[in-house]
Amino acid sequence: MTTVVLVVAAMLTCGGVAKAFPDDAQASPRIVPTVPGGEDTASVHSGRLWLVGGSLFAANAGIMGYYFATFYNDDYAQRAPFHTFDDWYNADLNVDKLGHIWGTQTYTHALYHIFRWTRMRETPAMVWSSSLALLFQLEMEITDGLYEKWGFSWWDMGANAVGAAWPNLQRAVPELQSVNLKMSYHPSPSVKKGWIEHDYLRDYDGFTYWLTLAVEDVLPAGMRPYWPDWLGIAVGYGANRTMLGDGVYNSSGGVGQGEQEWYIALDYDFRKIIPGDTAFLRFVRESLNLFHWPAPAIRITPSAIYYGLYF
Repeated sequence: MTTVVLVVAAMLTCGGVAKAFPDDAQASPRIVPTVPGGEDTASVHSGRLWLVGGSLFAANAGIMGYYFATFYNDDYAQRAPFHTFDDWYNADLNVDKLGHIWGTQTYTHALYHIFRWTRMRETPAMVWSSSLALLFQLEMEITDGLYEKWGFSWWDMGANAVGAAWPNLQRAVPELQSVNLKMSYHPSPSVKKGWIEHDYLRDYDGFTYWLTLAVEDVLPAGMRPYWPDWLGIAVGYGANRTMLGDGVYNSSGGVGQGEQEWYIALDYDFRKIIPGDTAFLRFVRESLNLFHWPAPAIRITPSAIYYGLYF
């Protein structure tokens, strides 16, 4: 219900928010406004906004229902008074913190484009997409805080705040678009052995997160013609041996005992690969750019391995 209330509030206040930011038309030269036809002055389509509100409410109810039926419904999920806990560098070796950043930025990305589809102006769409993405993650953290096994994590909320802010900071400050956080995933042995059956987000060994750099943006002007504008480099981080068995995480005294994995790889910028300037194509380009696609890579630690294509 909170989601619908906020979407309705967005509909009622988006005009006022836009007036508070008169520089609204100064959209990013790379990530540009996505109102159909390229305009940024149309009135909000109230029917579309109500449709969005209802859809977000249904999606939120469905996601939470799924988690209550699976993740919060196992033998270890016992209710408890609301509490916090410190989960910095526990068994997942902070892979989950990068997951919180990436996941929340993905919500923000999707919500921004949804709001732009309703013809909401640039600045209100940025404000509301970041706010709703952070609200959803807050809802999850509060729920965690009501279960004995987990708790409300300020570290997670800090990561969520970064993820909610970053995509729209990139729109406001185009220079930030040179740096992106991307994700790649392949099922780990924990999944293949049946240790993880429902919540694959807990397959920490299977995720790699990549901090990517658009090389062309930092090259001297004289060298840029010789470097493909779509080709970047990436530093990847993942983990190994975060689990020792079914429900058994590899930690001692709350400190993870698994192995950190660091990589260097090539990266592709789909914003510069896929041509076209329609709202849909911009959405597709930005969506594809959330992922690190198979590319040559070198694992640096815990041992050196070269990959012709790292998936």
